[in-house]
Amino acid sequence: MDGVTYMGIGERLKQERELKELSLDDIQKETKIQTRYLYAIEQENFKAMPGNFYVRAFIKEYATVLGLDPSELMEEYQQDLPFEQEEQVEMSRVNSSKKNKITTKVPAIFSLLPSIIVVVLIIGVVAVIWLFSQGFFTDDNTNQEAPVESENNSADEVELPPEQEETNASDDEGANEESSEETNQPEDTNESNEESTQQDENQEEEPSTTVTLNQSEDTTHNYTVESSAEELQLSVTSNSRNWLEIYDGNGEQLYFDNLTAEASPFETSITDLESLAFSFGAPEELSIMINDMAVELPEDINPNQPQNININIQHQ
Repeated sequence: MDGVTYMGIGERLKQERELKELSLDDIQKETKIQTRYLYAIEQENFKAMPGNFYVRAFIKEYATVLGLDPSELMEEYQQDLPFEQEEQVEMSRVNSSKKNKITTKVPAIFSLLPSIIVVVLIIGVVAVIWLFSQGFFTDDNTNQEAPVESENNSADEVELPPEQEETNASDDEGANEESSEETNQPEDTNESNEESTQQDENQEEEPSTTVTLNQSEDTTHNYTVESSAEELQLSVTSNSRNWLEIYDGNGEQLYFDNLTAEASPFETSITDLESLAFSFGAPEELSIMINDMAVELPEDINPNQPQNININIQHQ
């Protein structure tokens, strides 16, 4: 239309800010976005932004503080904003690394070895006890043959004095007591072996979760989470007002809003997910936990720059 001057999205936000008598420093305090990025938005100098992804996020934060509807504003100026290629490239990198990951499974026979060893030990101990009870390891057979020889050699039989007979009887009783004590020993050994095996199995079956930083470059950090736990729980806590976006491996949005200390923590189950992507500002004010394991950022990051985290989840 002739005579109508088109107002870009940057000019629109600047005009609204001036109507509310707010400065760029006032907006920075509310959004935690650096002043130079806010100025670049008003000038529509999107090349000065850290990435196309942040253009949309920062404009939404800016519009929210001014009381504008971010969705309507983004739809109205959709043609003026750069295409968000960086987010799609980042997510495809996470998915491709997940597909290329070779998983190794331990054969089932090795997981059954502890049980097989216990069964073999029990059978062996029972067999030894049964042989003792049948007199296999005693001199009963020799003693049973002795009367036959005495009958055949009755003429040569020699009677022992009473004192010597009593001494032999006491020796036989002592030998029988020692034999009974030896018989009970395998049972004690079996019980200790079973307790030791059960303790080892309980220690091996205890689930664990580890978080490893694989790569860190500028504001993007890639992690691997390995877990044998049946469930994985994500918990994000903010100590102040902090904009936060979380996506799963399919690009589905799990969280997109300002996370405040009052609304913290944000918790959700990620048991069925294989990857996550985070984008947030004020990294020193944000804490990310997976099953009580912290996802810690490198110490040399710039606390004034937004950060990106990509997490590849491996279920063991």
